[in-house]
Parts: sequence; C-alpha cells; structure tokens
Amino acid sequence: MSKRSKYDLDSIPQDPPYLQPGALVEIQPPEFGYEGPWHIATIVQRATPIHSNRFVVRFTHLFQDEKTGNRPLRMFNLGDIRPHPPPQRPRKFKNGDHADAYHNNGWWDGVIVQELKNGNYLFRFNSDNQWPKFVEFGVNKLRLHRTWFNGNWIPPLEASEIAVEEVQREEEPTKKTMEMEEYNERALVEVANDEDGPNRAWYAAIIVTPVGNKRYLIQYTTMRTDDNSGFFGKVMDTLHIRPRPPDIEVPDQFVMLDQVDAFYKGGWWKGVIIKVLSDDSKYHVYLATHEEMEFKHSELRLHQDWIDGKWTKPSPVI
Repeated sequence: MSKRSKYDLDSIPQDPPYLQPGALVEIQPPEFGYEGPWHIATIVQRATPIHSNRFVVRFTHLFQDEKTGNRPLRMFNLGDIRPHPPPQRPRKFKNGDHADAYHNNGWWDGVIVQELKNGNYLFRFNSDNQWPKFVEFGVNKLRLHRTWFNGNWIPPLEASEIAVEEVQREEEPTKKTMEMEEYNERALVEVANDEDGPNRAWYAAIIVTPVGNKRYLIQYTTMRTDDNSGFFGKVMDTLHIRPRPPDIEVPDQFVMLDQVDAFYKGGWWKGVIIKVLSDDSKYHVYLATHEEMEFKHSELRLHQDWIDGKWTKPSPVI
C-alpha cells in the first residue's frame, strides 16, 4: 500500500477566482500602514507551503527597478489582499459620501466634501499620511467606498454600477519622461533625502558630474560641512533630483490657503497659509510635517509639483 502524500488532494485549498494566477487584486502593503492606499497587483501564484495563506504578486505600478524596468515579486498574507472591483460607471456623489479616490497609483479612503461648479468634487483624505488633505478629483477618479468582508463587498456592488470600459488610471512615467531626467554638469537642481520621510524638504544643489546608472554627484548650496570649510557633496539618483522650479512672482502678498514652500533649515518644506498677519508681511504656515510656524514673505514661494517632466500647480486646498 502506497504512503499517503504530505497533503491529501481534498485538503489542498481551492482558491476563489480572484486569487487565481493572473487575476487582478488590490493590496494594502503593511509597510504603508493601515491608513495607506490599496494598490493594484496581479496574482502570480499561491506561496509555499500551500497552507500558508500567502500569495506571490507583482504590482502594476509600484516597486519598479530603475535599472531594469522590471517589477519584483512580492509576497503578502491573504488578509492584505482583496479583489480588484470591476470598473464602475461615473456617478453623482453627495456631500459626506464615503468614497475612494485614485491618487498616486492607489485608491485612498476619504469623504466627498463638496461638488464643485465644474462637475468635479472636493475630496478629503482620511489618512494622516496624505498631504494635502483636500484635493479636487474628477468623477472618473472616484468610486463609492466598499469593504471586502467574508467574500463580499459591503455595500454590495450592483450590476447597474459596472461600466463597460475601465476608467482611465494615472499613467506611469514614460520613457520620454525618464530621458528628460538627465542633467548636465553645473546644472542647478533641487534634491531630497529619504531620511526626511514622505514630507521631505527639497534643497538647492548643483550637479557636479554624472556617475552612471542615472546617478549624480551633487553639491548642496545651502548645507555646509561641520567645520564650515565648504558645502556637502553626495551621490543621488534621479528619483531624488529635480530641476529648480521657475520663479512665480507674488508682488503683494500670499492669501489664505495658498499652497507654498517655506524655507527652513536650508530646505524648502511644503505647507499651506492658514493665517495672514496684520502687517501683511508675515504668515502662519501649516507644514506637511504637521507643524505650524511663522514665516516672512521672503521665506515663502508658491508650491509647484514636478510631474512627468514639467512643473504644475497643485490641486486647490481648503
């Protein structure tokens, strides 16, 4: 009589369709915190041992290797995975609706604050890790919030809500964009440090020389060495380098809720004007680091974002 296999065939987990290889799912990576967004990924296979309830996946928009362009395989527990709901028809939202917004390649939990005159909606993020807290979205970047519980969506997803074609997603940087992120020697740039966290500052620097693999030796122009003999130098990749933003003149004064960068400790930190002082030359700024500080007019500039190789003004904040 032959020996029984380690696992009886009847005991092998029978995964539902959304966990089959090739299926699209949404994953909330634990390292992003429980308030983080849900990111789209593809199931590659069930991990071994087969009873571990872990799955190997590949994200569609995250963790791309800069050198090869490949996206590594990652492993997640079943509790971090849910189906990717089918695309839904554009819908009208009401103030106070619990919704998700597609932002920075993920679906974020939040609330509809107001329908705007242009047909877009003002959305408030529930996560404290997202800045700015209020962003304007078109209806094609919004969906009603649902929770995946015991194999069902709550509230249920009705057939009448499902769209024929998937809504357009935010695009990944193109090859052309990557090629634009090349810098000549002596180019004036700004650089950011990972150790500053997601609300990092940008520091003025100069490109000294390229060192290969889209990495450059840079020299800061506002941060000096400990002995004050010169400026710090460092090798950085293009993910942490951007051109210096163009000057936008503010001849009179900033106004309430202007999104600004504040010059502090040698770098530019993003924030929003929350109070204009009586002499019109000083302001209280709420920084993305959740600090409130006072700045002079000369220490502020209008905030701009470097996206897909061009400078853009951010969405409005209230």
